[in-house]
Amino acid sequence: MSKKIIISLFCTAVVIVSAVYTIMDLYLYAYDPTWKGILNSKQPQKNPYVFIFGASYAYPINSTHVAEYLEKNNLNYDVYNLADMSDTPTHRIKNLEHIISLKPKVVLYCVSITDFAKSVHTELKDQKKDELADTLSLKQGITKIISSITSSNTIGTWPTSPKERTILSLKYAIRGPEYPHNPFINFNTIPITDEKTFASKYKVEFGGVDTSPQNKQRIALEKIISELKKNNIKVILFTSPHHRVFIDGVGSSGIETFESLMRDISDENDVDVYFLHDKYKDMNIWRDPHHIAVNTKSIIYSDDIGDILAKELKQ
Repeated sequence: MSKKIIISLFCTAVVIVSAVYTIMDLYLYAYDPTWKGILNSKQPQKNPYVFIFGASYAYPINSTHVAEYLEKNNLNYDVYNLADMSDTPTHRIKNLEHIISLKPKVVLYCVSITDFAKSVHTELKDQKKDELADTLSLKQGITKIISSITSSNTIGTWPTSPKERTILSLKYAIRGPEYPHNPFINFNTIPITDEKTFASKYKVEFGGVDTSPQNKQRIALEKIISELKKNNIKVILFTSPHHRVFIDGVGSSGIETFESLMRDISDENDVDVYFLHDKYKDMNIWRDPHHIAVNTKSIIYSDDIGDILAKELKQ
């Protein structure tokens, strides 16, 4: 094979990978609360913004319910839950400049033990080790993509693969988000798993909390806090909830280390932190050991977020 062909193939691969990487998260970098897609009319901003950041741990927070909770306390804000699947501070910081340009009044940031974990692994004990490969034909794949983009009745999934995240970006551009106030993951009701079965179903391996000042997630989180505060945006931290199975897997020493780390970050950056990581650990409101279910029975999570915001906004 000639050098020209090799170089051409390499350049093509670089272009394709770069394009996919960019399109995967385009919805994050182009996000606008007033955007309803090219097929819908744009809506004006009515009230100051409250943005909720974090990974999927924060996604069960019902932003509409939180806004109504604030309104009952004579606080009029438009609340948007911008939690995104597998999000981390090092990922979120990439679109920080754009977020700042939207001029939110408050950013409520969900920080998880897993953000600072040296290693963590949760698996179903009876889960099959080998998964069947996706055997969709090209025609079937194209049909699925078109259907996902244009349909207003999509299945609630967590977009993790390049294909799913690319679809989300395209769908966002064309139709706008499925749920305007919870735009990045479909906010469909999820059944609650009987919490009594978790101990027998799940195995958790936790490698400890990385408290090093050189930890990339800590550096990124503190940079985010600093930049938001420079732009007169109030920052509030809270820890992501986990079921007892995960809390026990982390162990009392790991929990204490994480709490100490969060207090240090809070003190050093002059922001408040609220500890919710073990508050709901024994409640029957879970989808799995990491995620509270999107369900009316788990509204206590949204109520507590409303309480936190009401307290902070009245100060």
